[in-house]
Amino acid sequence: MSFYYLFIDGIGLGEATENNPFHLHASHLFRHLAGETPHDDLSREFLCIPADAHMGFSGLPQSATGQTSLWTGMNGPASMGRHMTGFPGPTLIRVIEEYSMIKLLTEGGKKAALLNGYSKAYLDRIEKKPRLRSASTHVHRVSGQELFMLDDVLEGRALYMDIDHQFLHRFYPDYAHRLPIADPRERGQQFVRIGRNYDLVLFEYFLTDKAGHNQSMEEAAMTIKVLEPFIEGILEEMGEEDTLVITSDHGNLEDLSTKTHTNNLVPVFLAGKHAQAMSGMIQTLYDVPRAIFHAMEFPANLPEPDAMAAVPD
Repeated sequence: MSFYYLFIDGIGLGEATENNPFHLHASHLFRHLAGETPHDDLSREFLCIPADAHMGFSGLPQSATGQTSLWTGMNGPASMGRHMTGFPGPTLIRVIEEYSMIKLLTEGGKKAALLNGYSKAYLDRIEKKPRLRSASTHVHRVSGQELFMLDDVLEGRALYMDIDHQFLHRFYPDYAHRLPIADPRERGQQFVRIGRNYDLVLFEYFLTDKAGHNQSMEEAAMTIKVLEPFIEGILEEMGEEDTLVITSDHGNLEDLSTKTHTNNLVPVFLAGKHAQAMSGMIQTLYDVPRAIFHAMEFPANLPEPDAMAAVPD
């Protein structure tokens, strides 16, 4: 039994407008992000649960606090007293160091990992400027595990962030002949095959948020074209005992009329064995890890989600 946890940055539940790329370009599951209810076979495999990204705090939800909440089960904004954009600072890092899902599961005898593969150039950059470390890299590394590298992608142990290798070819042309343009559906199947070696695997896709900030319909359409078959491949390869969780940290891409994030609820898509049981437990972002722990019957022993008082960075 494995849990597949797919994080898609910056997607919310929007409306069917000309500024919503999901209305214009989505063919099945992501129609939910345009206020529609798809009835195709794939979408019927999922429950779509709206989740609150504000978590009790006003202002636009942001990445650092939202992602911390999604990967710890703690209320990220409560620890800061506000939403925090970008990368986590000292306060959120302390939350991650104590409550990282990957760390807790690893210490509890489970196998868990972030399956994104990174370049040496990226690791060198964040070693020189630690403030640029993403929440996801902290969540993995505090478990005592090293991040996966491009060679791990090459050898089938990890996935590159863009899924189909188009950006990889642009940034790292030396790998182009070794990692050709990939079929997103096959990458989804590979994600599941790798995940069979773990109890929980995470994968982060952030190009959606980038397209939203750029207000680019072309970039948005590209991300949808990659993500939809990727999800199809995941479902095709999953076993009867597996569970898929797909969610986000805040809205953005569903409204290209603005460069900023949105106040919209975010989707939590659930499919597989524990989908129904988990669906009744999720109202906010920090409920997602707690629902996963419950479904795994794993004693995470988390305190109340807002137990950590706000401490300025």
